Amino acid sequence: MSYQTHTLPSGLRIIHKHIDTPVAYLGFGIGVGTRNESHLEHGIAHFMEHMLFKGTPRRSSMEIIELIEGVGGELNAYTSKEETMLYAVFPDQYVERALELLCDIVQNSHFPEDELRKEQTVVLDEISSYEDSPSDLIFDEFENMLFRGHSLGHNILGTDKSVSRFSSARLKRFFSRYYQPSNMILFSQGAIDFGLLISLTSEYLGEPSEKELSFAKPECAAIFSPNSVRRLLRRRDTHQRHVLIGGYAYPRHDSRRLAVSVLVNLLGGPSLNSRLNLALRERTGFVYHVECSYTAYADTGMISIYFGCAPSNMEQAIRLVEEELKRLVEAPLTEEELEATKRQLKGQLMVSHDNRETTFMSMGKNYLHHGRVDDLPDLVRRIDAVSAAQLHEVAQDLLEPNKLHHLIYT
Repeated sequence: MSYQTHTLPSGLRIIHKHIDTPVAYLGFGIGVGTRNESHLEHGIAHFMEHMLFKGTPRRSSMEIIELIEGVGGELNAYTSKEETMLYAVFPDQYVERALELLCDIVQNSHFPEDELRKEQTVVLDEISSYEDSPSDLIFDEFENMLFRGHSLGHNILGTDKSVSRFSSARLKRFFSRYYQPSNMILFSQGAIDFGLLISLTSEYLGEPSEKELSFAKPECAAIFSPNSVRRLLRRRDTHQRHVLIGGYAYPRHDSRRLAVSVLVNLLGGPSLNSRLNLALRERTGFVYHVECSYTAYADTGMISIYFGCAPSNMEQAIRLVEEELKRLVEAPLTEEELEATKRQLKGQLMVSHDNRETTFMSMGKNYLHHGRVDDLPDLVRRIDAVSAAQLHEVAQDLLEPNKLHHLIYT
C-alpha cells in the first residue's frame, strides 16, 4: 500500500493512505509526552489530552463532541511517554468538518478554569482506579525503578499532588511550547482527496509559527549495569503475587530492534504457544497469564516479563522464567525453530493489518517518530532477513538473568 506525503511551510507533515471505504480516519500526532514534563508538570501531557476536548474560543466542549459523535463518529485521544495522539473516525462525507475541528483543537484550545476543575476530579479518580489495578501499576513502578531520576520514569497520569496544582495558565504555557505545526503530523486514511486535504489544512496550519520550538527532550543516561540490578519487593494487599522481570533494551532507531521483537514474540507474545505460556501455564498451571513486552524510546528501551501467580508458586515460576531465558542465551535457535518463529510473527502482522483502525494508528505513530511507514511486504522481508545468530546475540546482550531487575508485589 503506497502512502502520499507532503510538508507545509509551517513544518506540519501530512501522510495519507487511500482506501476505498465510506469511513474516514483523521488524526494529529504531537511529539510530546510524559518525558517532556518537568518535575512540576508531572502528568500534564496526559491532562492536556483530556482538556483538548473542553473548548476553544469558537466551540464549547459539548459542541466539540457533537460535531463528530453526533454523526455516528468517534473522537478520541491517548498519551504515551513520547507522543500524544488525537484522532477521529467518521462517515467520509464529514471530512471537511472533522479536519476543521481537529485543526481548531490543536491550535486554539483555551482550557477554561471551570472545565479544568471538573477534569481534575475525573483524572484524580482515574489515578485512584489505576492504583487499584496491580497488573497495570507494576509496569509504571518498574519504569520508575529503571529510569529513576528521569521523566521517562514518570507515571503518565501524574500524582494527586501534581494534578491538583495544574492551572489554566500552566496548561497554556505547555500547549504553546509543544503544540506547534513543526512538532506535529496530520495522518489520514480513507477515500479522501489528497489535494483537498493539503489545501484545507494549509488554510488552518500552513503558515510558519512565530514562535520557535523551545524544548529539548531530557537526555537518558545509560543507567543499566549488572552492578545495579535490584530485586525490589513492595507490600500490596492482593491475593496474588505480581512479578515483573526486565531491564535495558535498544532504542527505537537501533538496527537490532526487529530482532528484539522476534525474540519477545517467541518468548511471551500473544500466542498460546509462546515459550513462557507453555512453561508457566500449559505445563504447570502456575499462572493464568504471562507476557513479554518490548518498549522502544528515542534513546533507550525496556524489555519486561510479567505474570501473576499464587504466593506458593512464585519462586518456582521465577525459576522457570530464568530457565527459558537461559535457553535463549546459551544456544541459538535451530533453523526449524527460527522459521516457525518468523512464520508466526508474519502471520500475526497480516491479521493485525486487516484492522483498518489499527493500521491507521500504526501509520501515524511510525510517521511521527520515524518519518516513514513500512508497508506489510517490507516488514515481512525484514523479518525474513533476521538470522538465528542475530537473535542469539541479542539474547546474550539483553536476557542474561544477572542483567535483569525484579519488582514483586507481595
